[in-house]
Amino acid sequence: MQILVVGGGVQGLAISVALAREDHDVQLVERETPGQRASWVAAGLLTPSSPWKYPQGLVDLCFHSEDMYADFAADLLEHSGIDPEYEVAGMLYPEGAGCSAAQVEEETEQRGAMGFRMDRLGRRQLDALQPGFGPAVTGATWQPRSARVRPPRLMAALRHRAAGLGVTLTNNCEVTALLGGWRGIAGVRTDTGQELPAEIVVLAAGSWSGALAATLGLQVNVRPVRGQILLLAGPPGLLGPTVNNGDSYLVARRDGRILVGSTMEDAGFVEVTTPEALSRMRSAARALFPATARMDEEASWAGLRPGTPDRLPYIGAVPEVPGLLLATGHYRNGILLAPVTARLIADVVANRTPEFDLQPYTPRAMDPAALLVPVP
Repeated sequence: MQILVVGGGVQGLAISVALAREDHDVQLVERETPGQRASWVAAGLLTPSSPWKYPQGLVDLCFHSEDMYADFAADLLEHSGIDPEYEVAGMLYPEGAGCSAAQVEEETEQRGAMGFRMDRLGRRQLDALQPGFGPAVTGATWQPRSARVRPPRLMAALRHRAAGLGVTLTNNCEVTALLGGWRGIAGVRTDTGQELPAEIVVLAAGSWSGALAATLGLQVNVRPVRGQILLLAGPPGLLGPTVNNGDSYLVARRDGRILVGSTMEDAGFVEVTTPEALSRMRSAARALFPATARMDEEASWAGLRPGTPDRLPYIGAVPEVPGLLLATGHYRNGILLAPVTARLIADVVANRTPEFDLQPYTPRAMDPAALLVPVP
């Protein structure tokens, strides 16, 4: 079966791999280079930051996908030779620097009620687990089961795995329209005017998915939410667990680099960093972990997260257009949800009953004016 995947982010690549493993003829079309946009600049956290604020369907998807990740990463390492750096490093939620003790305690109870193991630490216990926090930090909550990956390496591994399975990776080719026929989807048109035929089209174009869906008269409410991130260069071993105080996070890499993030901005398709945001992130990092003040700023990026007004992604078939599948709108959980989304799309293509009811993830009525930015 000829399948065309539009979009080379983590969803498009993971879906291409899943479909190629089932012997489908897959072509992925990406307007730049696969894996170089929002997926590449993500932090790679595999725990939803505030799951009690999400619809239950999204929580279920997140938990299931997190359980899949160890095998997902191991398969990529085995077949690509590229380590996505999957590790269960744990997450610390410090109190006293940007987040009060009362707020940390409340959120600890909410996470605990959802099934997370959460341990409250005083300052002495915190220092024993991870020394180096600033004087304003009075304690923390410790979530030992919290994993992460390194997105640039994850994307490189996915590209290599897809190519090894025979996926045709078409770079620097912008899809400008979806093509419908009397039987449903017929293919796509590119910016050169070329028409690429396909029996199935998977729309996984992130923040650009809504505009492409509109070429078939479909309303897919996806819009960009900008996130800025800062990369600091430091010595290995300085920081182990991920640190998250709600507004800011610190993510250590094995080579000593530390990511500092992130913003949530309704800035349209303006994909640039701003001095004000970078300064705020640097100050927040210094208050949490003073050693970051001595670390050089190596790079900074901005990415556009594809968000929906109701926070649920679009996953699965479009009843109005047979052969068209959606995999977009994953917002802040794109990296996390890649394994489960790929499996669900593969199930739909194979006419298997998916593990999850996909009805909540099909095109649906939403308030397009609903704000995304205030909810992390």
